Amino acid sequence: MGIKDQVLKEYLEDCLRYADLMNGTVFGGRQIVQAEFLKRAPRRKAVLRGIYGETKITNIQKRNSSDTAGYFERERDMLMLHDKPELRFYLACEGQAQPDYVMPVRNFAYDAIEYSDQIKYKEGKEYSKSRKPLIPVLHVVLYLGEKQWLSKHSLLEMMDIPENLKEYIKLLPEYKILIVDIHNQDPRLFRTEWKDIFEVMSFSRNREELKKYIEQRKDKIWELSLETRRFLAVLLDQYDIMDDGTMEVKEMCEAWDGAMLLYKEEGKEEGRAEARAEARSEAIKNVIELCMETGLPLMEILSKVEQKFHLSQDEAENYRNQYLANVN
Repeated sequence: MGIKDQVLKEYLEDCLRYADLMNGTVFGGRQIVQAEFLKRAPRRKAVLRGIYGETKITNIQKRNSSDTAGYFERERDMLMLHDKPELRFYLACEGQAQPDYVMPVRNFAYDAIEYSDQIKYKEGKEYSKSRKPLIPVLHVVLYLGEKQWLSKHSLLEMMDIPENLKEYIKLLPEYKILIVDIHNQDPRLFRTEWKDIFEVMSFSRNREELKKYIEQRKDKIWELSLETRRFLAVLLDQYDIMDDGTMEVKEMCEAWDGAMLLYKEEGKEEGRAEARAEARSEAIKNVIELCMETGLPLMEILSKVEQKFHLSQDEAENYRNQYLANVN
């Protein structure tokens, strides 16, 4: 995964930003998505190949490596469930730094697995006896690349349809994908700092215009949150990766350097130590959640994590209390 995709995923961990992005791009600025109803959904799923009547296992940790051929597996970048009564639907977002010809097929596979996963089979029951409605999945491909997206937007565009079949084209799946070019969005449709991001990025394909824009709005950029300025630095390729993995911002021009000064100051040793601590905490959290999916006893999982990460007594007690409270 590239750094643009990774930073995008981190930025969209905030439900307000996720909701605002979807409201502005999918719903044209209408406030359909409410952040308080968003819940993170599992991004990686696998379904059994073969007859639908078979028992389905979606937990990819439960199978042996020898079983791989029997599964169809994909992992999305981001997936949220809007869990509001009478308004339940999934919202998926794929970050894309380069044009991708096969993007319609990729998204088609993601959605096919998601819908298959929603069909809950019970041992010994046929599909015809289980007709639970599917929850719809809406998705956005957020394109972050410098070049214009000239790749395909639908399955039909990818097909070489014989002349004798063209009159039957309506029988073929017209599966379209929504490409959202980060350089070409209307900032007025957004309520969070996405509006500032889209405004800056509208100039990014013309570096002289971008520098002029930044010089005129230095104070406004300086007032943006640290996360937004970091995201912009990555989008505009204005960063360096230090030996310890810390990102520092380059000097694009005098105005840009002044706008990003706060980040550079906070990127010193104290900031770096805090970033490393956050990354370690997130890694521990991910390992615990992954292990819990295997069905191992919680205390056994925590014991393994304590050994793997060499946790101090206080750290170990903190994680034990945190996850025991969630279980109870």
